[in-house]
Amino acid sequence: MSENRSTDPAHPQDVPETRVTGEPATRRFLWHPRTWIAAVVLVIGLGFAIPAVYLGGTLDPQGDLEDLPVALVVTPQTVQLGGQSPAGRVADEIARHVDPQKIALQRLPGDEADARMRDGSIVGIIRIPADFDAQLAALTGPGPGEPANATVHLDTTSRAGAMTTGLFTGNVTPVVEAVRTAFGRQLLASAGSAPNVAAATALATPFSISTAALDPLPSHTGLGTSVFYLAIVLIIVAFIGASAIHPLIDTAVGFLPQETGPRVRRNPYRHLSRMRTLIAKWLVMIGVAPATAGAALLIAGPVLGMPMARPLDLWLFSTAALIAVGLGALTVFAVFGSFGPLVNTFLFVALAMTSSGGAIPLEATPDFFRTIAPVEPMRAIVDGLRSMLYLDSSPGSGLGHAWVYLGVLTAVSVIVGLTATRLFDRVPAFTRHPDDPVRTALRPPEPATEETTKGAS
Repeated sequence: MSENRSTDPAHPQDVPETRVTGEPATRRFLWHPRTWIAAVVLVIGLGFAIPAVYLGGTLDPQGDLEDLPVALVVTPQTVQLGGQSPAGRVADEIARHVDPQKIALQRLPGDEADARMRDGSIVGIIRIPADFDAQLAALTGPGPGEPANATVHLDTTSRAGAMTTGLFTGNVTPVVEAVRTAFGRQLLASAGSAPNVAAATALATPFSISTAALDPLPSHTGLGTSVFYLAIVLIIVAFIGASAIHPLIDTAVGFLPQETGPRVRRNPYRHLSRMRTLIAKWLVMIGVAPATAGAALLIAGPVLGMPMARPLDLWLFSTAALIAVGLGALTVFAVFGSFGPLVNTFLFVALAMTSSGGAIPLEATPDFFRTIAPVEPMRAIVDGLRSMLYLDSSPGSGLGHAWVYLGVLTAVSVIVGLTATRLFDRVPAFTRHPDDPVRTALRPPEPATEETTKGAS
């Protein structure tokens, strides 16, 4: 008689058999809001946040444009005409009609403008050449002569990227064309007798507009985008590398199980403090960074043909970038725990791309991205790579600031990581040991379920 059997645990054969079915428990688990509410809110939140970050910062560069740095150069003229120089008049009209909200126009000598174009301080030059007045004098002079060819040059730089060049020419060319039309009307009005058709046509368009790159980039530079994509490579390699190192070290110390396909292996737990575990992860990242940077540059340079003027300097900078970003990502993991991947994704990838100035000039992004750019790692990495790959590491091109930023990021990551993990280690309730008695004592009791109640009875 099963109802008369003893339930003495010393006689396991007399213990009543309790058949526990997993389906009801699984159903209740899945239907309980605590099971899925956090995941649902998180994924829907990403649906709002990711488009806002990527599309909100890139859809309207012309509308967001503010203070694009452009130089206006009036070269000393070879002939001196009575009254105000036509070159000076044209320059004044250009400066008066340029939108000061969108274009930060600076009047510079030719040599200084060229130097600032080479170090990336300006993105274009409106240049009125030395023979401008002489050509206009030949155009308006009496009698036949050599054909006049007055020209205003728009000097661009492919080192700033194709979109920057497009914004420069798109905003400056209509202004210069309008000034040319107005200046032509003045010349027609000042002509003594009615000119013939050919002369009237020449006076109506007294100068031409020439747009050309001042110093074109060589091939295999992605039309000025290779810097941006190399920076993405370094950021993603460091980010994914840290994301791999973090669980692998936790698996090695027995904090996490190792799951390979259907196989699950649990290493014996080795008591290692949070601080020592983080230091171990840092050391792995630092140790692997030089070889990883070398592999990335080997593919980019010798294999794919990207020009590298200073390969050793580029390797050192790339190694430092991997270390800085990798240590920062590992510190975020240590501080934020399960939310670390989300924080790292926004900090090092989502927000960083738009605020880097690599694909879209920072002057053509919303104010929010201009504000966070100084603290985003990718901005400094793009500046350093552009300086070495495009600007010959010239002073003022951003390389020095990039090195300082990487050093500061590394130091802050180490200080924050050591401080936070040390504080965590001092609180017994924060122990990582899965069977620590303090953790067990502080754990709230499990709610009773139908299966546990039935088994207890």
